[in-house]
Amino acid sequence: MSVTLKDIASKLNISATTVSRALKDDARISKEVRDKVKKLSLKMGYRPNLMAKSLVSNRTDTIGFLVDNLSWSFFSELAECVQNAAEKLGYSVFIYSSQKNWQQERAGVERFLSRGIDGLLVFATETKENLAYYDELGALGIPVLFFNHFNHMNVNCVTTDDYDGARKAMRHLLELGHRKIGYIGSKEDSSFKRQRLSAYSDMLGEAGVTKASDWIALEEDDPLYGYRVCQQWFKPGANDKPTAIFAQNDMLAFGAIRAVREAGLRVPEDISVVGFDDLDACACIHPPLTTVKIPLKRLAEAAVRFLSEQIGSSEKDEDVRLKTTISPNLVIRQSTAPVKG
Repeated sequence: MSVTLKDIASKLNISATTVSRALKDDARISKEVRDKVKKLSLKMGYRPNLMAKSLVSNRTDTIGFLVDNLSWSFFSELAECVQNAAEKLGYSVFIYSSQKNWQQERAGVERFLSRGIDGLLVFATETKENLAYYDELGALGIPVLFFNHFNHMNVNCVTTDDYDGARKAMRHLLELGHRKIGYIGSKEDSSFKRQRLSAYSDMLGEAGVTKASDWIALEEDDPLYGYRVCQQWFKPGANDKPTAIFAQNDMLAFGAIRAVREAGLRVPEDISVVGFDDLDACACIHPPLTTVKIPLKRLAEAAVRFLSEQIGSSEKDEDVRLKTTISPNLVIRQSTAPVKG
């Protein structure tokens, strides 16, 4: 049989209420008693009955987190930040990867809802098939928050100002004298891509680069695509080459750096490279990558804090929505330098 609070209380000759409070680190219980309760509960193999607790409170103390693609470093790092932020507030996190599939995205939400989660975080794929579905999620009886730029929809959003972040990256390259700046991104029509690409084009225009760039590549979203694009740009005999590259994300930038070096060129002496996201690997590659830092910890903490407040609120006003934007920062490392010559 499973060990109960009463079993522990009987062994220590105290009340079950005192045991419960001691396990929650309640300040009303002395540290000596708390330590004795914790030591004995561990020895006896006590595990709290979460199912029983949820029946009483009508809450499961769980949050669902639906991500675009968990194999992508950005999402795995964000998932860890969400988990850490949630645990600090007493929540467990279920994580599901849609793997960029709109049908799996819906299936993941339904699985979360069937588990009775208290709140839902969504990093949506932004596919057109699910746009109406996202609106429906906003009307659910539980708090739902998106990490996407859905400013035109009546849903809660906590995200980063990707346009501002991309402008900072482009301003840095322009101040270094670069005017021939290539852009590598994906073909998917996401709000993140639109903001970053718009900032790239706008900054070139403001710098007087009126000719449409010959170096815009928008197809895939993996390191090998960045590698293949730069193989073409810097192949032997190419008459005109960019002097700098702005990649939509760090993974594309990693591939670009490899191709540049294989072409016999140096980063940053010959070609400057800037990424976006500031993954952990950016500080470890050679040379360390200049990139726009997405504040994942702040992003996760803001999202989880909002969900927690909504979960604990008795009022559910569907007309009042949260639209919070966090500004990213440019982290300058050794992959950028003044234009050669």
